[in-house]
Amino acid sequence: MSPKIEYTGNSIPAPGYAKGGVTTNDELLYSHDHNYVQKGVTLKAGQGVLLLGTLLKRDATTKRYVKTTNPDDALGILRKTTDTGTDAEGQEWMANILYGGVLKLAPVRAANSGVTLTSVLGGRVNEVEGFFKF
Repeated sequence: MSPKIEYTGNSIPAPGYAKGGVTTNDELLYSHDHNYVQKGVTLKAGQGVLLLGTLLKRDATTKRYVKTTNPDDALGILRKTTDTGTDAEGQEWMANILYGGVLKLAPVRAANSGVTLTSVLGGRVNEVEGFFKF
């Protein structure tokens, strides 16, 4: 078995780390064979670390995307872990959100504890195969 190789695409720059520091980021997609829809958005500053799989909504005032725990408000799911910092007036961050696709169930659950995923964007949970489809 060959060792895991870290490619630039598997890591993201993380604010607050020494120059050149990165944080490893798992892939959220269950399979690239399934269709998925994603869009680039701007995340509101000051939310801390948002884990991949976090439900996001659009803030009506700032027009930036923020974490939500209400499945009825969710517009999409964050594709990669992003550190937005702790300063609400700090730098905003670009990220990709998924509007549809087949995702790994475990990270979506971990990022949204207490949320019923089947009520998120008409989603369907497959416990046996370990995926969330929406």
